[in-house]
Amino acid sequence: MQTQILALFETKPSFENFMPINNQHIVNLLTSYSQQFINIIGTKYSGKTHLLKAWCSQIGQTAIYLTDTDINVSSDDLITKYTHIAIDDIDNLNDLQQIQLFNLFNALKLQKLNNQVLTSSSCALEKIPHLRDEFRTRFLSGINLTLKAPNDEELKNALIFFLSKESITMGSNECNYLINHYTRNIGLLIQATRKIADIAVTQNRNITIPLIKEILSI
Repeated sequence: MQTQILALFETKPSFENFMPINNQHIVNLLTSYSQQFINIIGTKYSGKTHLLKAWCSQIGQTAIYLTDTDINVSSDDLITKYTHIAIDDIDNLNDLQQIQLFNLFNALKLQKLNNQVLTSSSCALEKIPHLRDEFRTRFLSGINLTLKAPNDEELKNALIFFLSKESITMGSNECNYLINHYTRNIGLLIQATRKIADIAVTQNRNITIPLIKEILSI
């Protein structure tokens, strides 16, 4: 029973289950697959990883999602095997990995290939001191898009939208409490809501503010 409940809340990232709020223009650009080099800027749990995985998922087997821990793949192998390459958290790349990615960009340019590269960073590249100058310059030559944070009303509407899609019953007071006392990050709110709903179902309890306090130790 516990396994079935947990599986209920497992959602494969897609453009359909991403809540764009103020970022519909970014979704529109990504789904058009019209740009060769794009970097998405956003804080942790802002949705950038979701977008990178959705971008790859829509393409299928010729797309690959990489993080800073598994980027040690040669440029030639990536270009040969994949038409779409997504690399998360490029601000975490060490010096050697930056050189590898820089070589990938150069190979695509020199060979006039149409492979597309989508990356993400936690802040604007100009604010990351350890990036190599040539690496930073190359990435700034592409399109850099910043995920915008929602205001309070937009955040509440997004949470209510998520609850309705997941068939989770939570009152307005409980939603407001979560936003005002736990976090304003939509990704963390969704994680917390899934955890609360899971425990509420297993314990056969309604989602109330005391239950939220108990589970999240607020």
